[in-house]
Amino acid sequence: MASSARPGGVSRALVYTSIATAALTYGLVGLGSTVRVTDSGMGCPSWPLCYGQLGPIFRYHPILEESHRYLAAIVSVFVFATLLLALRSSRLPMLRRAAKIAAALVVFQVLLGGLTVLARNAPWTVALHLITGLVFLASVTVTATFAVLGDRYRGLPLASRTWGLWSLVTTVVLLFSGTLVVGAGAGAVCPTWPVCFGNGPGRLTFIAILHRVIVGAASVLIVAFVLRSWGGGSRAWRVRSVFLAAWLGVVALIGAAVAISKSIPSWADVHLAAAALLLILLVVQTFTLGAAPRTEESEMPVSQEVR
Repeated sequence: MASSARPGGVSRALVYTSIATAALTYGLVGLGSTVRVTDSGMGCPSWPLCYGQLGPIFRYHPILEESHRYLAAIVSVFVFATLLLALRSSRLPMLRRAAKIAAALVVFQVLLGGLTVLARNAPWTVALHLITGLVFLASVTVTATFAVLGDRYRGLPLASRTWGLWSLVTTVVLLFSGTLVVGAGAGAVCPTWPVCFGNGPGRLTFIAILHRVIVGAASVLIVAFVLRSWGGGSRAWRVRSVFLAAWLGVVALIGAAVAISKSIPSWADVHLAAAALLLILLVVQTFTLGAAPRTEESEMPVSQEVR
């Protein structure tokens, strides 16, 4: 059976499927945020079916929760399709490994989603579900990045293994702390920005201030990563880094709008979506630093037999 493949040993089907998987996962994270900020998590108190049926539920909260579950099912199909395609790319073990991790995480995440519903949104299940979702988003982004790079991937240079990975970890913590602010209702206690002049309970003020401290730490690490890596990055990498830095500023401005608006749900939802995109951009920059430059030959499709 003939298929179009790239010289890097990755089929075009795998490239497109992995990118689609990352895009759908980003949509899933965004929809999950909407479910959370609108308190729709218990819109379907049963699992896996919503009120014991497959068909649509014509009420606002159940529709959101049911849509989230359907999108999770679609993402799961794409994740396993990516895994099956990756297993055929024997020359790229790191791609197969990333696809396997993503597949394991999606199974764990689905089970956590069911546990969260059955536990009536217990705080520890919600927190674990969120952390796993963010790590899952990073894993499918890594898989797509490896698929696009093919054998141009040369491993993580020193700047990525230090500044890049620490930036990623801090950004995941940043996203998690932001959802804690929303979940605890701490967004309204600091209506000033960037300094927090809290006027609410001490616990809520602490959560809000802690989130802003993490924002500052993540910002410093991301900027340091870009500056430390600038000379070793390709022209395309530097262009993406400029966009990454600009997007970091956009996320900060949206965060200011959230604070000034006293955490209006719509602004909080946009804020998490923007921060999740920041995570995706940072993953791409971390794993593409040091990749071999793209050549004209690597752009040309070739036909090869897949046995």
